Amino acid sequence: MDTETRQKKESAVWNKLAAGYDERTLKTYRRAYELSIEKTAAVLALDQRVLEIGCGTGIIALGIASSVEQVVATDISPEMITVAQEKAAHLEITNVTFHVQDGYALPFDDASFDTVLLFNAIHVVQQPDALLREAHRLLKPSGHLVSATDCLGEPVPFPTRLMLGLQKLLKLLGVIPFMWYYTQEDLCRLFEQCGLEIVETAVLHANPVNAYVLARKPA
Repeated sequence: MDTETRQKKESAVWNKLAAGYDERTLKTYRRAYELSIEKTAAVLALDQRVLEIGCGTGIIALGIASSVEQVVATDISPEMITVAQEKAAHLEITNVTFHVQDGYALPFDDASFDTVLLFNAIHVVQQPDALLREAHRLLKPSGHLVSATDCLGEPVPFPTRLMLGLQKLLKLLGVIPFMWYYTQEDLCRLFEQCGLEIVETAVLHANPVNAYVLARKPA
């Protein structure tokens, strides 16, 4: 698939979901997002410049804004970015800027960020390793990559298996363009293959598993 086609497929899905994303997602995953923000804030410092790839409606970026100097938040969906900008204005948060960008090739210099955030995106893009390698490029040596990913390859109860079966059908029909079914072990192996060292892992949501991974770029 060429780059332009991929970008259109990825942005189209998230553009449709943007308006009601927070209401739908936080109904089920509110605690997972709260834990994501808490764990991220714990590894940040007030003098840091932070990048988020795949920021969506800005839940994480706005949640950690008070913990850092600057957040540059990017997403491939213009509609998601519009929602995020409206939220930032309403909350009067001025140290977070939102940009429509393709996470595979971002217009920033090598080693220009102290920390990179990558939440709930790896399993729904065509080339997860491309996102991780871009994060690696942009991190300063010893900088952290903070992430959470749905690990849809982990065992789940029968009702959730039915839901995942429907997702697979929608993927087959092209309604969902990209979906990966990682286990937690698969996910950690992917990070390591992209040159990152695993520092910490945790489960933020049990069914399906939303796996937190804190990784580091070697010094």
